[in-house]
Parts: sequence; C-alpha cells; structure tokens
Amino acid sequence: MPRRFGFVSADQIGRACRQALILPLLPVLGLPGSGNSASSTEKPVDWGYWGAGAPNNWGSLSPDFGLCADGTQQSPIDLTGYVENASAPALTFNYGGNAREVSHNGKVAHVEYGEGNTLTVGQRRYELASMHIHVHAEHQVDGQLFPAEMHLVHRKEGGFLGVVGQLYRLGDPDPVVQALIDAYPEPGQASQSGFTLNAADFLPADRGYYHYDGSLTTPPCTEGVDWYVLREIRTISQEQVNRIAALHNGFNHRPIQDRNGRTVFSTGALP
Repeated sequence: MPRRFGFVSADQIGRACRQALILPLLPVLGLPGSGNSASSTEKPVDWGYWGAGAPNNWGSLSPDFGLCADGTQQSPIDLTGYVENASAPALTFNYGGNAREVSHNGKVAHVEYGEGNTLTVGQRRYELASMHIHVHAEHQVDGQLFPAEMHLVHRKEGGFLGVVGQLYRLGDPDPVVQALIDAYPEPGQASQSGFTLNAADFLPADRGYYHYDGSLTTPPCTEGVDWYVLREIRTISQEQVNRIAALHNGFNHRPIQDRNGRTVFSTGALP
C-alpha cells in the first residue's frame, strides 16, 4: 500500500478503500435492468489506487497491462545519482492556449488542450495534450517525498510521449492549482466552460530539469516516454492537497519503480 500523509482522515481513507473494493462488484449483483447475474457475468477489476485494483496488482488486471509488472523502464523513479549535463538542450515552451475541457474518470482529472501549445527540446518537438495532478508526488528527488506533482503530457510524431513533471512542497497556496481545483467536474463528467486554465501559467521561471527514459505512470504503463522533471519546486498548501485528495477519493500516485540501470541526467540550477 502506498505511503500516506497524515492530513487525510481515517474516514476519507476508509471510504476510498470501500469504494475501490465495492464498486467493481456492482455490475455482477444482478441489478434491475442490467441483464446480468452474479452466476453468469463477472466484470474484471478496474485499475485504481486502492484494494484489488491497486498499483501492485495492475500487471495482473489485464493482458494489456503486462508492462506494469514486467517493464524495465517504468516510472516513477527516485531521481538520485544523476549526471550533470551542462550541454543539454533547453526546454523551450510556446504555450498560449486555454484548456478545451476538464474530464474526471474517478482516478485523475485531465485538463485537455487543443493544438497550438508546443514544447521543443533540441530536435524533439512536442504538442501539449493534457495536464493532471497527483497527490502525493510520484517522483522523488534524492529520496525526498513531495506532497504533489503536476504532469504536462505532450505528444510527438510517431505516437511517442514527453511528460514534464512539476513537483510541489508544502507552503503558500498555488493559484494555478486552485484554478484547477475550481474547474474539477464530478467524477465521470466533463466541464467544458466556465474556467480559464492557460497552459503558460503552469511554467516556472527556472527551466532546469532532470531527464530520463521512462513510462506512463498509469496503465497500460507504456514505455518510451521522455521524462523532464523540473528542478524548480513550487509550493502548494496543505488545504489544496487535502482538497485534491478528497476529489479523487484518496491519494492517486504510483509507488517508486526499479531504476534498472537507467541514467538520469540533470541540467540547470539546483532546486
């Protein structure tokens, strides 16, 4: 079970565990109009962060999730023992567009973006697809655990992905995070208006970063993802972390994965 912070109450944790264990079973109870019975149909356990669908079980939930258990370049990792690379290309962001919609699948709320927000790293050019946030953070730095981490998910030609990670420590509230919280729809619904989430507001002043080859941190745990975790650490309030956890029925992070000999490069100012 993932490590927990003390700011989520026992009632919240208990409720999240009950939902993770009970919800996947509802379709097999022969509810009116379902056309199914417990003796004829069994729905596979859905992936999540608690109970039978928790991260340690992802690899066994579906044949499509095999990399979650057997992959050799999985994310997140502890960013330690990194190699300084002063000649690494800069992160060049050309963000300017507002979000198209915010969707919530019950596990993670995704802010969706249309075309026109780009990231260039040397010869690699990416298009921003979406943004979401995890509590607590998924990556660690030299073994340090952080309360939250934002992911800016980009696509590039050929179907490959590049993800920019922004870590947070407890402190003053972050106005961008608050705008995201205010835009959250109910799980399973989408909000398409009434909010302003400009992608450029997510970016820190310092663009130093850690870079390594990794994967998605949710099923199917696809590998071949270019990770750029920003070295500047922003602040988030405990109230904001509590609110995000409540909106997700608990923490929504994957535990640290084996590094398997991968090199982590670092460039820019120290955090």
